[in-house]
Amino acid sequence: MKNYSKTLFAAAALTFALGANAGVVTVTSNTAVDVENFDGDLSIAKFDHTLGTLTSVKFELFNSLYGSITVTNDGPSEGKFTVTAGGQIDGDVLGSVLSTSGSITKNFTLASGDTGSVTLAPWTVSNSLTLSSPAALAAFTGPGTYHALLTGWSTADSSGTGNATYDPIVTMDGYAKVTYTYETAPVPEPETYAMMLAGLGLVGAFARRRKSA
Repeated sequence: MKNYSKTLFAAAALTFALGANAGVVTVTSNTAVDVENFDGDLSIAKFDHTLGTLTSVKFELFNSLYGSITVTNDGPSEGKFTVTAGGQIDGDVLGSVLSTSGSITKNFTLASGDTGSVTLAPWTVSNSLTLSSPAALAAFTGPGTYHALLTGWSTADSSGTGNATYDPIVTMDGYAKVTYTYETAPVPEPETYAMMLAGLGLVGAFARRRKSA
């Protein structure tokens, strides 16, 4: 009886091992430039249903910011000034808003009448959401592309010990990476078939032995 139970367990385990395998495909959209002044339209290749059954979609939105900050001390004496500049991009993903924002702070110490300027080296921030509803999976499956609309705006905040003229300039470019997770039934190797058939044969042999006993 114990041997019979072990054989049944082995056959069941082997059958379970032949279940679906998970696969992952990642695609990158085009880049929408200067989103604050020009609304962006991202094109993303949809999931190829011939690969398997789509189970989830991770949509990651990237915001690449760059620009400059210029400050002129208009006061009669030396002054200290702080400027925080940044921006936010919003993406419309199946009616939900996905936002990603970034900012940077620069400090200036300027004599009366002097101007200070810094170039903001590009930096990138991102945010993501994961979709798994039947409607979302259907929207991202098939031939063609999925389109996501981008809008954006820059922000600036300044403070100082005297009068000053501030000129922060921030430009934002947006793009997306979409990761498709899917399941596909594997094709067993010949050795796997042999093991499965051998296991089922043992189950049948034990069943016949118990019946004749």
